[in-house]
Amino acid sequence: MTSAPSYRERLGPPWWMPLLLLLIVPAALLVFLPVDINVGIAVAIGLYVAVLGILWLAAPVVEVQGGVLRAGRARIDVVHLGAADALEGADATAALRGGWDPTDHHVISPWTRSVVRASVEDPSDPTGAWVVSSRDPRRLAAAIEAARSTPRGTAAA
Repeated sequence: MTSAPSYRERLGPPWWMPLLLLLIVPAALLVFLPVDINVGIAVAIGLYVAVLGILWLAAPVVEVQGGVLRAGRARIDVVHLGAADALEGADATAALRGGWDPTDHHVISPWTRSVVRASVEDPSDPTGAWVVSSRDPRRLAAAIEAARSTPRGTAAA
């Protein structure tokens, strides 16, 4: 039996993105109206729904469950991680620009401005750290720390 995740979020697009993507509808209509109005409407609606679906399905999931940090398709046991630091504002910007280390594993969402950085303590792993976007970096860092302090195989109450 798997334990409930101690932290889970999908780094999906912000609330205003579907409104902005409504611009697809008139663009598709302009292209297909000379062919047929019904074709134009069908293509416009189909494109809008397809783009929204792709954005939602492609958004990475960040989760801490059962002693494992999952960010997108990648996973790492939290016992191999050092302290997790929640970075917001100028610290997050510095980590994503000047402090960008190519040996780190990055799962970054373009519309999320805060990150959690946890160093990798496994000497056999060439990855320096995990840098993961989060809308609530303090909760994610706390979940990683709680999972690190919980003995493997013990369910958190």
